[in-house]
Amino acid sequence: MIMVTVVLAACGATSIPDPGADQIVIVIESSGGCAQLGPNCTRTIVYGDGTVETHRIGPAGPELVDTGAIAVDFVVDLHRTVATVDLAALRARLPEGECRGCVDGIDTTMTFFAGNKEEVFSSVEVELDPNEPVFEAAWAVADAARAATEIPIVAR
Repeated sequence: MIMVTVVLAACGATSIPDPGADQIVIVIESSGGCAQLGPNCTRTIVYGDGTVETHRIGPAGPELVDTGAIAVDFVVDLHRTVATVDLAALRARLPEGECRGCVDGIDTTMTFFAGNKEEVFSSVEVELDPNEPVFEAAWAVADAARAATEIPIVAR
């Protein structure tokens, strides 16, 4: 065991610390078609301890609608994945996105936070490909967050 530790230290391996409990790990926003029936677009904020806040984005600005919690394993996996990926290289190789909101669809924006990184990916600009590890982990967090919080539909 000591030999493995020495070898890893000699190779320059570094561990990625888990996110702090109050550190924002990801913000996921929907826009476009979700506003057709009223102010039903959302902003979901996920913190390092698995706390989730869901906000309704409306004309008066974001309104906190519900809070919940997801398994911290989802959050730690996303945080570590973002910390180890070259996000600029990822952006460069992703296919072009499309404006789904332009035809009543929903567009998604994901803002990732890891260490000193803050990177925004919009589905209008690039495809948020679930086969990429960063987006696979992000969609897992998004699905868990949707299941942990509720946002009732509001009609106009």
